[in-house]
This record gives sequence, C-alpha cells and structure tokens, in this order.
Amino acid sequence: MRIGQRIALAAMSADPDVFIFDSRARLIDYAAGRFDEVKAVMAHTLLALPGTRAIVASCAPSAVKPKYSGNYFDAVGIKVTTGPYRGRWGWVSSEDLRV
Repeated sequence: MRIGQRIALAAMSADPDVFIFDSRARLIDYAAGRFDEVKAVMAHTLLALPGTRAIVASCAPSAVKPKYSGNYFDAVGIKVTTGPYRGRWGWVSSEDLRV
C-alpha cells in the first residue's frame, strides 16, 4: 500500500465488517490469536461497515501473520474519511482493504 492511497474497507469473510485497531501491536496480536477476551478486543477496536473509505497513512509490510493461515499481510495505518468514524485513525490488515 502507498501512503496517501485511497482505499475501501471490506473483509473477505462471511462477515464483511472490519475491525480498526487502535495500535499496530494489537492488530498483530489479534491476527495471531493472542487476544484472550472479547472485551479486550472491543475495547481497542472500531467496527467499520464494508465500503467505509480511508486513506493509507503508513504501512508495515508483512507484519500480520494470521494464526490459521500461511500468508502474511501488511499492517496498514489509516485515516477514515467516511461514515461515523470519519477523522479517526487506526490499523487494519491489508487483507481487509480494497483499492
């Protein structure tokens, strides 16, 4: 992902909503299966609807390794530009981004 690139959020799973994490470390831990409680996840995320638009602010290549996958994804810092979280900053996996 390039800094300044405009993207849309949409997960590939049956539930296309996307978690926006408040830190890169929490995103990486969640993907790796290191969050023990649902309350901990919800306290550190925003739940964005599919199609929410954002701008890429930073990118950590291959930083996200999902527990049940052999693939690596980028950790992408974003600024949300549409919807109820407009103006908020956070971190998402490149797996959940559409150009």
